[in-house]
Amino acid sequence: MTENTTTQLIQKVADYLKEVDTESLSDWGEERNDFIQMGGDYLKGVDKVISGDLRIIKDDGSVGTYPAFRVQHNNVAGYYKGGIRFSTGVHQSEVETLSMLMTLKNALHDLPYGGGKGGVHIDVRQHSKRELMEVSKAYVRLLQNDIGPYRDIPAPDVGSGAEVMDWMTEEYKALHPKEPFINTFTGKSIANGGAQGRAESTGIGTFTSYFYLVEAVMNGTLPVNEEHAEKKERIKEIASKEEPISVAIQGFGNLSRAAAMEAERCETPHRVVAVSDSRSTVYSKAGLPVEPLASFKMKHDRLPNEEELKELEIEAEVLDPKEVLTLDCDVLILGAIEDQITAENQADIQATILVEGANGPINQDADAYLESKGKVIIPDVLANAGGVTVSYFEWIQGTTNEVKSKTDILNDMNSRMKDVSHRVYTAYFNSENGETMRFLCYKLAFVRLIDLMKRTGKLM
Repeated sequence: MTENTTTQLIQKVADYLKEVDTESLSDWGEERNDFIQMGGDYLKGVDKVISGDLRIIKDDGSVGTYPAFRVQHNNVAGYYKGGIRFSTGVHQSEVETLSMLMTLKNALHDLPYGGGKGGVHIDVRQHSKRELMEVSKAYVRLLQNDIGPYRDIPAPDVGSGAEVMDWMTEEYKALHPKEPFINTFTGKSIANGGAQGRAESTGIGTFTSYFYLVEAVMNGTLPVNEEHAEKKERIKEIASKEEPISVAIQGFGNLSRAAAMEAERCETPHRVVAVSDSRSTVYSKAGLPVEPLASFKMKHDRLPNEEELKELEIEAEVLDPKEVLTLDCDVLILGAIEDQITAENQADIQATILVEGANGPINQDADAYLESKGKVIIPDVLANAGGVTVSYFEWIQGTTNEVKSKTDILNDMNSRMKDVSHRVYTAYFNSENGETMRFLCYKLAFVRLIDLMKRTGKLM
């Protein structure tokens, strides 16, 4: 996933609206195409980049230096919103790309947010809790004048979590006495103003976006044209067979564990046949018990080896971590990191439905290839918005002091996810120009954003 790929797709959407979909925004008159191009040019740039080196004294007395970034992409739809990554993969170009995706995701899901993203180049496994806390506080000091509850509202991402958000909230509060602070960060611990269900919301939302498609096809509520009739039949075949729907899941962090548990308790029988992390894949054609594997992973920060599987009384094989991608299964949930399916392995993918819980796990070329082979790809911008949706609920909670139950929050999130999924699936399964679902998600988001730009005077 690169910034160049994202900007290319934004331009492709602009060209499509100008040349093919002339009905959208048709009331803009003779200047319509000029406005569309201007809006595309806005979205291909970023509003602001904040960067610097964070320096802390490590436990051994040495100085640790960590490059850090926050990118504010576009705020026409609302305050900047996006996660903070602690990862050795963090660099400015990646953060810029992810901030663009956040703008599009929030627009697609009708959330009152723009897009932002942040990151620190650090290996969290090589640092103590104290060191990570000092890095977290240094990050807030770098951004102290650029974030806030009515400006830019960060959240957790890869390598961070509720504890990091709590540390950052406390530092922001110390730097801004007598000012509102509780909504500066979302994804906090429940005791510190976080929303119930936030930790598992992205995984549950990812599963919801997938399973709503299965339900809509089986219930006959999704109109499908001839171009997509074969895909519809393949989905019906998967859901109506005697055996449970087989699911392989890449990654086994918060997102993937929650998605696996949703699969296991789904009324339509599912069988989780594989889970993986950066070290290994655990596979059983007969199915895996999710809960003991999740407990082991949370305790040891890894999946069990063969001997430990025997101790847990789990009959399964231990495979290479990459093998999870190419196993024989009905559904593949990608819940790890970007660029996992590329030209190198695209021909080996056996799953019929691929769901992007992570950001950008399928690159652009592989996306087009898999689409041509009849695969159904539910893109990140649609599938993984459960987290930011519940972050929005957390922001409302911090503003109103009205605390909702976990059940109510997750029900509200699922309802919103289903509404957006229905809109996307209807557009996709009735499209006639061979466009991917990702492209159509971008198109729906793009139209909302440039309409707002014109209404607010950014396009004149």
